[in-house]
Amino acid sequence: MCKNQSYEYILMWAMRHNNDRYKSDGFTNISIVTEPPQPKGYHTEIEIEALVVSLNFSIGWFTMNFTRVLWLALKGILYLVTFYHSLPFVGSVTLSMLNSYVSSSVSFNLDTIYLNWNSTFPAITVCEIYNAERIWDLSDSHFGPEHDMHVDDFISEIAFYRGVCSSCDDCAKLRCPANFTFLVEMFRTKCPELLVNCSYLNELFDCCEQFLPVPTEYGLCYSFNSHQARKVSHVQYTNNRITGPGHLNFNAAADIQLYVHAPIDVPYQLSEGMIRETVLLGHDKELILNVIEVHNDESVQDLSMEQRRCRFADEHVPDRQGIYEFYSYSSCVVECTVLLQLANCNCTSHFMAVPGRNSLPVCDYRGLICLTRIRDKIMTERKSCECMSSCEEPEYNIIYNSADEDDEASNDLSKIRVSLVELPTQRYVRRVTKTILDFLISLGGLVGLFFNTSALRIVEAVVLTIRYRKVIVNWIKRFFLGTIKYIQILDQSK
Repeated sequence: MCKNQSYEYILMWAMRHNNDRYKSDGFTNISIVTEPPQPKGYHTEIEIEALVVSLNFSIGWFTMNFTRVLWLALKGILYLVTFYHSLPFVGSVTLSMLNSYVSSSVSFNLDTIYLNWNSTFPAITVCEIYNAERIWDLSDSHFGPEHDMHVDDFISEIAFYRGVCSSCDDCAKLRCPANFTFLVEMFRTKCPELLVNCSYLNELFDCCEQFLPVPTEYGLCYSFNSHQARKVSHVQYTNNRITGPGHLNFNAAADIQLYVHAPIDVPYQLSEGMIRETVLLGHDKELILNVIEVHNDESVQDLSMEQRRCRFADEHVPDRQGIYEFYSYSSCVVECTVLLQLANCNCTSHFMAVPGRNSLPVCDYRGLICLTRIRDKIMTERKSCECMSSCEEPEYNIIYNSADEDDEASNDLSKIRVSLVELPTQRYVRRVTKTILDFLISLGGLVGLFFNTSALRIVEAVVLTIRYRKVIVNWIKRFFLGTIKYIQILDQSK
């Protein structure tokens, strides 16, 4: 029975019992005999009788459908009890699946069945190291033989700065040179004078066309096959079955520090896992290496960095300082160290503040005194820098390392050879083992097991609720609000 029909029925019933209050010429034109206004809270008999009829109608419907209502109530109670006891367990299992998806979605396996890949020849970085005799000779030629010897100490610590400047304390009394860039250019050997007779796979090339300058914590070094020096992300020198194992030969005309590392990396102080050899002038050095490549499946890059726990070369940290073109673990550590220097001394060393590349403030001798004082603190704090490993770092291991010569060298050049022992027969492969689809399938199975529901059922319930919302609201008002109104009228009638 709809709302209008119910109202007509109630009104006609009331008219039969209250003919003295209503006048009607049928069922279409009803007029009410006016009575004097009643005080607030007073209810006419017709209103009470109408509410009684409405309540009786609701109770009658409830009595006729008692079994159905009881079954629905028991079913609802069962659902609530099951939901209450199952929800904590389902929640804990869901969190466990989510943590597994985030932390274990990538596998790192050793692949030994594919032999036709291109292997990466390592980057070779050459950094000149301090030579006292050469510093003295150059100082005599530029400042005269009668210059203060303390200036030589200052020049050597500026030109070959290693994070400490002990002689800077004397600059308050001495006239120390203030142009650090000029001292570095004057007292450090240029590339054409430092590296000669370069060849790769027995093919000669101009050393300074391939050994390109790269800024490091040790000053300006020269790097072969380096992404950071070439500013190109792809590898230039690779080895395969056509080229065979690569080998590089060159001569050095000064004492050098030799670094062998991944092309994406740069040398840095206290570097761990990076091959480093000191080659004095006139001594020879030969290194034979093997390489294990790291291959990333195409779907790895679609994951977040927290899931794969590594960064690609184009994924820079938010506080990047612009010293290096591409991201790597070593470049991140160097730039983090620069941030610590800026935070403590408001400047950084003249090796890191490169004009034209960045706008970092360079330290004068007072700033170097500050950096010297906090060096141990910075070396400790930078171990906690939030630097992820690179996703593309091949692993290089030494197979053969020639012994260091103890006798005094008689040659004016050092012969250096770096080669691969053979083409690699294995590589590491980073693959995606759990995708978001796997997580959703597991979650759907869990919800279906405990609650016998699905996304389609939930959407269907929402749609039906919206479609029949007026009917639902009317029944609620009819059953509950009518009862509440009747109780209120009874209370006011007392």
